Formats: sequence, structure tokens, C-alpha cells
Amino acid sequence: MSKLKSFKKWGALFLLMVMLSFTSAFAQPKQILEEVVALIGDNIILKSEWEAEFLQVKDQYTNYKGNLKCEILNQLILQKLMLHKAELDSVIITDEQISYEMDRKIRYFVSQIGDEKRLEEYLGKTILQYKEEMKPRIMQQMQVQEVQKKMMDAVKVTPTEVKKYFDEIPYDSLPLFGATVELGQIVMIPKANQYAKEYAYNTLKKYREEIIAGKRNFELTAKIFSDDKGSALNGGELGYFKRGDMVPAFETMAFKLKPDSISSIVETQFGYHILKLIDRKGEKINIRHILIKPTIITRDLAETETFLKNLIVKIKADSLTFCKAAGKYSEDELTKSNCGFFSDPNVGSNKVEIELLDQDVVLQIQKMKPGDFSKPTPIQAQDGSSAYRILYLKSEMKPHRANMKDDYQKIQAFALEQKKQKAMEDWAAKFKKTVYIRIEPSYTNCKEMNRWKTND
Repeated sequence: MSKLKSFKKWGALFLLMVMLSFTSAFAQPKQILEEVVALIGDNIILKSEWEAEFLQVKDQYTNYKGNLKCEILNQLILQKLMLHKAELDSVIITDEQISYEMDRKIRYFVSQIGDEKRLEEYLGKTILQYKEEMKPRIMQQMQVQEVQKKMMDAVKVTPTEVKKYFDEIPYDSLPLFGATVELGQIVMIPKANQYAKEYAYNTLKKYREEIIAGKRNFELTAKIFSDDKGSALNGGELGYFKRGDMVPAFETMAFKLKPDSISSIVETQFGYHILKLIDRKGEKINIRHILIKPTIITRDLAETETFLKNLIVKIKADSLTFCKAAGKYSEDELTKSNCGFFSDPNVGSNKVEIELLDQDVVLQIQKMKPGDFSKPTPIQAQDGSSAYRILYLKSEMKPHRANMKDDYQKIQAFALEQKKQKAMEDWAAKFKKTVYIRIEPSYTNCKEMNRWKTND
């Protein structure tokens, strides 16, 4: 097996292990007879757990060379081994950390399935019931991640190791990378006119006065009228957060609140809010809020489009750099801190393979050449509001065979992941000798299980 093929195999397995720790919280076990497949220390792997993991990832690994089901069991055993290590090391995960992680996963699942109501229909239970059920499992996953992080943080690759790794790959085994681009964007959300702002403010003021007078219920008002649809389903509840997690004006007011008091009206870039404190735990608080957004009209959209057209003129005239323009005006948090440029999440490079971009972006850049700007285009921002975007195509590269000059960051990532996989294997081979491991014999008849067959 070539070095590259070997990397691709272990890189895929490393990714699979990460995916299992993420997707398992969403797995819905079917009606499978419960059976203990393996025992690792005091931790068991049930057949239903194994089957659920397989169903979650099988469609994404259709080209996997080997027995995918056995490899999933292999990764589950490795996770249980790390969990045993976490228990021995007394790795502590706080309730706040668990709550934050569950909320993060729920937000991801909601983004994939559409909304919280559909998610609850899929789960067959409320989100609160699901969170309570999943809490022990999420804690174990986070313990495993903490053990893994401590091991992997110490693994680095030097430029010499990267070059050696690359030099040992036969030329005909070098990967072919797809077309890549250096692509920037500036996203702007239209601002409401003064009349719309006054109307939104006065609407929320009326709600606030009626809540204080006892004529309205805060939670019910949030469910019906709040423009923050994500929290509205939970009566405006945001979950626990710490200083630095929210925008400044919102956060300042939130941390001033006393139990059961209703805040004055707070203005942020999202609109107008009123807040109510639910609970405080140390440096974190949980609140409800009601958000009323000023209505955006056609004129507001036109003004934003014109502003972006003028911004392009300034950038082309060298009176303003794209980087400074993105940092000052863009409202896309993922790209503005990177001078407005997209980046490859796997290697952190600004050279992004086209296949990683959204289809609507790809359709636009197909009409562009390096140095071009797109026309301002209406899009939907991350919070669901209307926005405009301009794209800047800095450079493009056709599909090519890997080389150190153009693809160093990718090759470095390949070398690092292989080294991490080797470090994980070495650790498991050594640590398993101190742990009782038993796998039902009927599940050991594949090569992926060879590493666990004995404890010698």
C-alpha cells in the first residue's frame, strides 16, 4: 500500500472517529435485540449502539476499502478505552459545559432538519426530554474528547517531516486536487428606516408595559411574537452563557438583571429586546428575551445594494483594500476576521476547493475571472434576515497534481493526521494492556478486530 493510500485510509478512520462522537447524539436506534458486543473496563458496547452508529455513517463511506461495520466497532472500542482513561484520570465535565454542548448540537440538528418542531417530530419527544435523556452520553463524549485533545495537542509536524512525507509518496500516487479559488465576500444586512425602528420600539414597549402590569405572560409573548424564532419555541429561553458570548449591549443588560425583573428595552444590531433573568450559576446566566425586528422595506434593500456598488468602486480605485472593507462593513462573522476570505476548514488555507463552496456561490464565480467582483446579490443571512453579498475572486487554480509549492498546507495536514493516528495507535496498544477487554467471539472475524483479540 502506498504512503498516500495509507494516509487516506487512516485519515478517513480519524475522521470517522470524530464523526461517531458527533453523530451518535443524533442516532435513533431501531428495534434491535439488545446484546453486549464488547466490554472495555466497566464500559460496554451494545449491539444497538453499534448498529445505530453504522446506520448514521454508512452512506458517507460507500467507497471505504474494508469492512466498515467492523471499523466502526473498532473505533467504538477505542472510544471506550479513552473513556476508561478519562475515568481513571477523573476528567470532570461541568453541567454548564454539557448544557452548552447539547445546545450546540441541537442548533446543528435544527439547521439540518429545518426547525425545532420538525426535530421534535423526528425524535418523537420534546427537545427538553431529549436533552435530559442524552446528558449522560454527552458527558462521556466530552470526557473522551478531553482525553483525545490532551494526547493530540502534543503531536506536531516539522517542515522537515512534511517534506519527508511528501518525498516518500510515489509520483503516480500523488493526489489530484480539484479546482481551487481564493475567494472573498462582503455581506451586509440592510438597516431599517427610522419609521420602522420607531414602530418596532413602540410595539415592544407596549408588550413590556403589559407584562409588568400582569396583563401578559413573558414566556407566552415570546413564543407568539418574538422574532428570534430559535428561542421563541422555548419561551424566549437562551440557555446559559458567559460574558463574551453575546453582543455587548445585550450582555451588559443581561448581567445587570435581578431575578424576575424585566429589563428596559435594549437595542442591538438584531433589533429591540427585553430580557428576564431565569437563573444564575457562577459566572453564567440563563435568560428569556423577546426580540422585535424593525421591518425592512424595498428602499432599505436598494440603499444597501447601492452602498456595495460604491464600495466596489473604492476598492478598485485602491482607496480602500478589500481586507479593510470586509473588516469594517461585512456582517459575516466566519469570513470577516479572515479579511473577508473563505478558508478550507480542514487545513485553514485560503485556497478552497470549489466543491466545498455553496452551489449558489459556485454558479456566480463560474462567470468571473481573477480580479473580478460580482454584482451585489440578495441572499439570506445566517439569522434568516435578508442581506446582500459581493464576491471577490482573487485567484483560481485548475485541477492539478499535488505539489509542495501550491499545496503545502494540505500536505502538512496529511502528514499531521497520519502522525496523530500513529500516536493514537501507539497509545492504545500500550494502554489496553492495563484494561480488561472482552469482545464477543462472533464479532472478531475481521481484520479490523485483530488489535483487540488479545490483551497480551
